Amino acid sequence: MSTAPTTRRPLLADVAAKANVSIGTASRALNGRGELSDRTRLAVQKAAEELGFRPSPTARSLRTRRSLTIGLVVPHISHAFYAGVTEGAQATLEEHGYRLILVDSGEEPRRVGSALQTLVDQEVDGLLLSTAPVGVEQARETLAKTPCVCIDELLPGLGVGSVVLENAAGMGLLVEHMAGHGHTRIGCLAGPEDRSSGRERREGFLAAVRERGLDGSPELIRGGDWTIASGYREAKALLEVAERPSAIVTASAELALGALAAVRGAGLSIPQDVAMASFDDVYFAPLLEPPLTCVGYDTRSIGSEGARLLLAAIESEQPAWSESRIGVELVARRSCGCHYDETSQLAEAIA
Repeated sequence: MSTAPTTRRPLLADVAAKANVSIGTASRALNGRGELSDRTRLAVQKAAEELGFRPSPTARSLRTRRSLTIGLVVPHISHAFYAGVTEGAQATLEEHGYRLILVDSGEEPRRVGSALQTLVDQEVDGLLLSTAPVGVEQARETLAKTPCVCIDELLPGLGVGSVVLENAAGMGLLVEHMAGHGHTRIGCLAGPEDRSSGRERREGFLAAVRERGLDGSPELIRGGDWTIASGYREAKALLEVAERPSAIVTASAELALGALAAVRGAGLSIPQDVAMASFDDVYFAPLLEPPLTCVGYDTRSIGSEGARLLLAAIESEQPAWSESRIGVELVARRSCGCHYDETSQLAEAIA
């Protein structure tokens, strides 16, 4: 009685034999280590590809004494920003043979601390932390045991680095654009001051207003949090000042949605009565009416850069603080009074 041939997972020895090299040479070629000729390295890589060889994470973990896992803590996984950050981080980590463990903290102090402790107990090699400072201070002792890179938040002295946006420059672009339309009295929904992004966007707005000699009255700048409700509430207050601003810029897309509702609720038209523009070029910005002028950036590159910084710290075993900035650009649409080709942007938004 014959039995069907069984297939087994190809081993490193199989790759070495096919490439006609030693097992040690095959290992060095696949791990990018050692001084090997391009011909040898390519021969090993070709053999591995033809055999369908995949390095064993367990074997590599034993060899390097690492778990080859990275923890990522985000406050709202459903948010488009954090989804993009996660995709970018995961892609870069996978390229280097690491796996990602994702935890949604909801920005609740207890959950932040619990998430960090759980990941450290899982012996992750490093942490990517994208959350507000709340809950983090209590976890400093936990974080001291593991390399950490903060995403979209500056927390010097905590971990090995941060990846943040060019927040001040982005608000400067919004002010400059509105000034170009002739606006001299521009209102600002700046977001929370307990977040580095909120502080930097507020400071960027004020610096741009001063630089251009525009009206910098305190009544034109409102705080609040990042929510739509806050955007509505603070924009409504802006519209009730004695001399209403002719334009409003917001520090986030959620604030912009609330502000749009407040402007319409006051019976005003955009951009005829109040021009609008916002930080965050999110997917729905070109779908609004009118389409929203925004400062945009690549969310995937934020996660990818964070992963790169973290892996460099893990490999060096002598991590030093490093701050990386992600560039931004203005995307003009009709909410500020610009005319543009809506067809191409709408096609991208619904693709």
